[in-house]
Amino acid sequence: MIKSIIKHLLYGVTGGCTLFVMSIIFWDLTGDVRLQEFIDNFTIYALAYIAIGVGFSISGMVYDTDRLALWLKISINMFVGFGIFLLVGSNVGIISFESPARIVLYVVVAVIILIVACSTDYLLSKREAKAINKKLEEGYSDVK
Repeated sequence: MIKSIIKHLLYGVTGGCTLFVMSIIFWDLTGDVRLQEFIDNFTIYALAYIAIGVGFSISGMVYDTDRLALWLKISINMFVGFGIFLLVGSNVGIISFESPARIVLYVVVAVIILIVACSTDYLLSKREAKAINKKLEEGYSDVK
C-alpha cells in the first residue's frame, strides 16, 4: 500500500511538472500575456501544478481495486481530480472564471491529457501482460 502511494505520488509530481513546463512553452509560443505572471510567481504556479498532478494521480489509486465497476472508478478519479484542479487553479489564478470559454478549454485539455495518460498506462500494461503470457507459454512448453 505504501509503495503504491509513493508510486502514484511520484507520477503526480512528474505529471504536474511536465504540464507546467508544457503550459509555459505553449504560452510563450502563443504570446499569451499571462506568461510574465507565471514567471514572476514561478514557485507558486509550479507547486499548484504539482498539487493538481498529485490530485489526479492519488485519486487514480481507485483503479488498483477490483471491487468497483470501471465507470465508478473513472467517475471517482475524474471527480476528485477535477475538484482539486478547479480548487487549486481558481485560488492560484491558473483558471480565470471571467471567461467561460477558457474554463471549458482547461477542462477539455485536462480530459485529453487524462485520456492520453490512461491510454498509455493501458498499452504498457497490455504489453507487460503479453510478455508474461509468453513466458508462461514458454515455461509450459518445457513441461511437455
